[in-house]
Amino acid sequence: MVNILLADDDKNFRTLLKNELEEEKHTVDVVSDGVEAVLRFINNIYDFVLLDIRMPRLNGIDALRIIKTINPNVPAITFSGDAGSSEISETLRCGAIKCFTKPFAIAQLRDDIRNYVLR
Repeated sequence: MVNILLADDDKNFRTLLKNELEEEKHTVDVVSDGVEAVLRFINNIYDFVLLDIRMPRLNGIDALRIIKTINPNVPAITFSGDAGSSEISETLRCGAIKCFTKPFAIAQLRDDIRNYVLR
């Protein structure tokens, strides 16, 4: 079981992803923006972070930067439906292990989480 923080401003996508990951017996906390993600990360321990790149109040790139200063070893995957290549590259420079473009295969995300945590 992996304790996951999921931040995305799309409620339907959050719900879908949360349900899919909970079927894998993971614990998933969901938030709707980058500020909430950082605050939740400060107050909890997570094994994995999933961040949408474009969110209100604080985008996923800036949230990832802050999260990585708190715990540089926490694995993170980012995703976006409309991020440009420069934003995707920036998330990787900030420490994301991968960036998905929406829509993406949730099975691939599950596999990536499983494989990374098993390392």
